[in-house]
Amino acid sequence: MGLFSGFAPASKFSRIGLLAAASALSAGGFFVCGGLAFAQSLAGPSVVGFWQSTFDDGNPSGWFYFTEINGVAEGRLVKMFKKAGETQTVETCVHCPGAMKGAPMLGLAIVTGMTRHGAKYEDGHVLDPRDGSVYNAQLEVSPDGQKLFLRGYIGTPILGQTQTWTRLPDDAIPAAALPPDPMASAAKKPAAPAKTPAKTL
Repeated sequence: MGLFSGFAPASKFSRIGLLAAASALSAGGFFVCGGLAFAQSLAGPSVVGFWQSTFDDGNPSGWFYFTEINGVAEGRLVKMFKKAGETQTVETCVHCPGAMKGAPMLGLAIVTGMTRHGAKYEDGHVLDPRDGSVYNAQLEVSPDGQKLFLRGYIGTPILGQTQTWTRLPDDAIPAAALPPDPMASAAKKPAAPAKTPAKTL
């Protein structure tokens, strides 16, 4: 669908332009305050905020908004861009698995379950919405907090490959304009009322 550009070690990964990278960076370098300074400097910068992925030609392919709750982060797709030569973007996740099948692309959680371990976020997953495949993932933020390295892989991280995303301003999209998580919206829908059996004479 052209949302993400070619990221790929080999074979199956050549389809995942979405996936991105985690190289071994040293921890540190981000501002902290009070008595938490030492602990947070060891943990490194937070992934929370807006990030931009790009196509191979350097043009933006998507914007993602990451949140973190109790040390677990996820990234939702909040804006899509057309690749050069494309006339439209794919609006729904036709190939997504399970309840996500057919869900709106905007607002959908693409990167999930990223648990913070010191300077890295690990043990997570990344969804390739083009074919519905889900891959293991880990990520790390650069010491200055401006680059995101997200790695998608099968089996072991060494089989993955790296793509770098760049941080966007915190007000890239106003909070009120963020697309809602379609899965959260679906979970809140009331169950359909039971049909009343037709009366017989």
